[in-house]
Amino acid sequence: MEKFTTKSTSHHSQIVNEPIIIDDGENTRKIFIAELNDTKLHTGETVSGTIVHQRKNKKDEWENVEAINLNSLKGGEGVKLNLRSAHVKNLYDGLTKLYALSMKGVNYGEKEYVIGTSDEIITIPAKRKKYIEELLQANHGEEVWKELIELNPDLATKLAYARIQSNRTSALNEFKNSLESNNKSEDYWQEFFTNNDWIFGYGLNYKFLVIESDQPNYGGENYTGKGKQKGDYLAYSESEEIKFTVLVEIKKSNSPLLAKTAKGDNVRYRNGAWLLGSELLGGVSQLQINCKTWQKSAEELKNKPLIDKDIFTVKPKGILVIGNTKQFNNEIEKLTSFELFRQSISNIEIVTFDELYERAKYIVGNISKIELNKSDENFDEYPF
Repeated sequence: MEKFTTKSTSHHSQIVNEPIIIDDGENTRKIFIAELNDTKLHTGETVSGTIVHQRKNKKDEWENVEAINLNSLKGGEGVKLNLRSAHVKNLYDGLTKLYALSMKGVNYGEKEYVIGTSDEIITIPAKRKKYIEELLQANHGEEVWKELIELNPDLATKLAYARIQSNRTSALNEFKNSLESNNKSEDYWQEFFTNNDWIFGYGLNYKFLVIESDQPNYGGENYTGKGKQKGDYLAYSESEEIKFTVLVEIKKSNSPLLAKTAKGDNVRYRNGAWLLGSELLGGVSQLQINCKTWQKSAEELKNKPLIDKDIFTVKPKGILVIGNTKQFNNEIEKLTSFELFRQSISNIEIVTFDELYERAKYIVGNISKIELNKSDENFDEYPF
């Protein structure tokens, strides 16, 4: 979004205080100073202005270079203004915004406008905006929220979902940046997924998975007891009546999915088959043992709930998050070796970090379908 302020010079014209910066150098720049006029709205002839060359003075302030009277030029004399393609684009983009602003017509006095896409701009009537600001400044936020829930629960729900969407978008950006850096530790990823458990909630087999405990104990009397077998997450599938435990193990995004030599090359076995990485094999083995131990604990308690009265353990499923498919460099033999292996594993789902990112991206991109319910015919009428 970009903000413009204007000042009327007549009932049909106004100047734009913010110049369009065409060429921005360290000590000199070229700008376009615009004036808007609404007398020819029907023809679109609404923007005029002046291109000005400026330089910084001793106070580090921009000042106009003394103008040249073109009428005083003699034969053979001339003035040339060079604009590179980037400068022309800056001028074009600025004029596009100015023409959009000019279509609103001239409003007398000093005004402030915001140019942006519809999903960037929040429109609130002036009086309502004033009341909201006064309530927030008086620290009545909690009381206002409670009153809003009571008076208009649907609107309160939509506002809450909007905040959730904003937080998830930020988390998605962090996820992307962390994948690109490709140097995050297991502890980092565990904390990240703990803070953003919604990624697992929608991502895996499209079941709701709720995080019950991080670093759970799988070998004690219950999931918080002391024992030697530790896991990254203990989750459970969500339903209204009965829930089942799910064990999750987190490795690193740069964990090798294929075995490597001392020089860092992948190891081909034979006939197009490639050896799998030790972290991948070890992670699967670890998760299988954890699932077996957790199942044994449930059997010793005669299948009574280990966590909560509604959460049961019946051959718990394991989920291993590890590596990145970019490691395969689109080489079909390597990808096939990995894919055949993970499809052959019983009750263990192997998900790579980039696949989990794509699922998280789907959730954020489809938030309106999942939660906001934009099919509500009054959705666009809400002022927030």
